[in-house]
Amino acid sequence: MTKEPFSITAALSRITRADDQYDDGTLEVDESMEVDALSEGALVPKRVRDPDLTRQKLLDAAFGEIRRAGFGGASIANILDVSGCTKGALYHHFSGKAKLVNAVIEECLPGYVDQVWLNELEDVDDILPVMMGQVDRLGGHDAPELLEGGCPLARLASGAGELDEGLRKRIDGVYRYWRRGLASQIGKAQFNKTVRTDIEPSAVAEFVIASLHGFLTRPPALRTRETQDAFAREFARYLNNLRPVA
Repeated sequence: MTKEPFSITAALSRITRADDQYDDGTLEVDESMEVDALSEGALVPKRVRDPDLTRQKLLDAAFGEIRRAGFGGASIANILDVSGCTKGALYHHFSGKAKLVNAVIEECLPGYVDQVWLNELEDVDDILPVMMGQVDRLGGHDAPELLEGGCPLARLASGAGELDEGLRKRIDGVYRYWRRGLASQIGKAQFNKTVRTDIEPSAVAEFVIASLHGFLTRPPALRTRETQDAFAREFARYLNNLRPVA
């Protein structure tokens, strides 16, 4: 019996048949596949490109690299290696290193502030114990992974002299975001009568962030258990002074 010549039209019609018309062994194609090539009459699945996923991989890798090496020391080669992306993909999404850093500042750093510092304060009547706990854990085994090597925001800010004015303003914008968020939570605590009403929330937020920034920018060798305990003790003393007078 002569084999019927292969027909792409016939092959595609088999794919679109109702389920009860499939023969055993018929290739099913889902949303993650597309026709790539033909080999002995078979359809070969091809991975569909996902530009959003590629961009996020580049951002995540750049965020990690900047945390590790700072802006000046960040290596494009390392970012490509970690992300598994090509240089062409990087420059498709970001026209240069400064644009990549700009995206990290605007898209990754606010998320870090939320995840490590602000989210835990949401819907809490008494935020002071939560804030004490955040500092206590800095030297423990449950320290946030995002703080390995220090505060990524502080690390980037410490190299701000290498950046242009626009990027420096964006870094300051992340600090303003943090200050506004923390001041808002302090204001709510005042309403709940768990924080004194004679303090200015924005000033307290500024002092708290500056204190954390100073500690987390110290070299790892100077952030020993002893220095961690001393910092946590004085930080707790400061927060306790925010309690309303009985």
